[in-house]
Amino acid sequence: MASLSGKPRHTSRAPWRGLAAPLAGDRSLRGLAALKRLKPEQREALQQRLQVREYRRAQLIYQPGQEASSLYVVLAGVARLSIRSPSGRRVLLNLLPAGEIFGHSALVEGGHSHVFEAAAYTDMRAGRIGADDFLEVLAGDRAREVGEMISFVTERWITLVIRLGRFLAQDLRARVASSLIEAARGFGVQDARGHVLSLRITQDALADLSAGSLRKVNAVLRRFEAEGLIGKEGGRIVLRQLGTLEELVLAS
Repeated sequence: MASLSGKPRHTSRAPWRGLAAPLAGDRSLRGLAALKRLKPEQREALQQRLQVREYRRAQLIYQPGQEASSLYVVLAGVARLSIRSPSGRRVLLNLLPAGEIFGHSALVEGGHSHVFEAAAYTDMRAGRIGADDFLEVLAGDRAREVGEMISFVTERWITLVIRLGRFLAQDLRARVASSLIEAARGFGVQDARGHVLSLRITQDALADLSAGSLRKVNAVLRRFEAEGLIGKEGGRIVLRQLGTLEELVLAS
């Protein structure tokens, strides 16, 4: 079977039944409403470079920790993005219909590994394109310049998305540790005591940052203090064992 680019398609041996094209009789990108914002020549160039593969329902596309070097286009069917909680429960983040693009971590210079799990929610067809090729399709000769701009603008946004995704999967203890670590990176001053937060962060603010109740967050903070991970001096929080807190977050 040939792909949209005319090259051999990677597909399973079993026949793929019951999947209709996005628009009757139209298997090109013109049939995908989400891609109509592209110019016709951009859609054509994108279509020529896509490596197309068919996935059965629940089949994995990529998983957290894998290198993010390509973007994906849902050509037909539905994809899902999810993340695993510490209990092993899958937290569904989004369902992506035909025309949606995912795998945006590949656009950040220097590379980001995938944070979410991407899989087929229904039987689906997806196209894959390398990040460099994608930028060339959009910007032509200015691909590198545009790529640097996209990386600069979106890197912080992706970091916030990653933070949200991890929070959905973490328990409260890990969320409080994450909030303290982020505060230390932004407002911490390292000395012999550890990392002293130069900004006075109230317990109410920590509860909001950690998405927990004030009572439960206070209980976590008291436990951290009893374990020697944090302390208080002059009304300011001191992270005495930043490395241990980071290990706690990673373990979750």
